[in-house]
Amino acid sequence: MYSDHRGHINCHRGMRRKCPGNMPVRGLLHLAILKVVKYEPTYGSEIQRILREKFMIDAPRAMVYGLLQRLEGHGLLISTWDTSGSGPARRIYRITEEGEEYLRDALEKLVRVKAIIDRLISG
Repeated sequence: MYSDHRGHINCHRGMRRKCPGNMPVRGLLHLAILKVVKYEPTYGSEIQRILREKFMIDAPRAMVYGLLQRLEGHGLLISTWDTSGSGPARRIYRITEEGEEYLRDALEKLVRVKAIIDRLISG
């Protein structure tokens, strides 16, 4: 795994291929998506842009949309169609109460894991 000139996570030096499903960030990507949607309900391509700019995660579009569908299927997100703009309809994602609870619990666990990782790195 390598970082590009902007510090974005990418697996291949050539930058033509993005990270496959086994990239280390994949286990955290669903949490980053929930965090983005918790801050502000939004649509898929905007979520992908925020992941890239805020978290420096350059996740493939198909991976982001696949996770959005799974998160919605598990009741952590809901979506509605926004037809108010002049362009095509867009699916807007919102976090559910269950999604907020899941995110809160997962972030608490990450804090504990981060402490272990910090000790491993510094020791």
